[in-house]
Amino acid sequence: MSYRVGIGVDAHAFEDGAPLVLGGVSFESARGLAGHSDGDVVTHVLIDAVLGAAGLGGIGSLFPSHSSTPAEV
Repeated sequence: MSYRVGIGVDAHAFEDGAPLVLGGVSFESARGLAGHSDGDVVTHVLIDAVLGAAGLGGIGSLFPSHSSTPAEV
C-alpha cells in the first residue's frame, strides 16, 4: 500500500466590510478576509491538501485569481 500526503497553505489579508467565513461558517464581523472568492482560509487549506495529495497542484492553479472560471486540468 502507498500513501500520498498533501500540504495546504493559504493566507488572506483582513479587509473592512468583507465577509468572515471560516470552514464554511459565516461569522458576524466588521472585518473579514479579502479574497477573490470567499477568502475562507480553512476550506482553501483543506482543498489544497487534498489536491496536493492527488497530484493536481493547488487550488490557485485550478481557480486562478485573474479568472472567474476554473482552469482546465
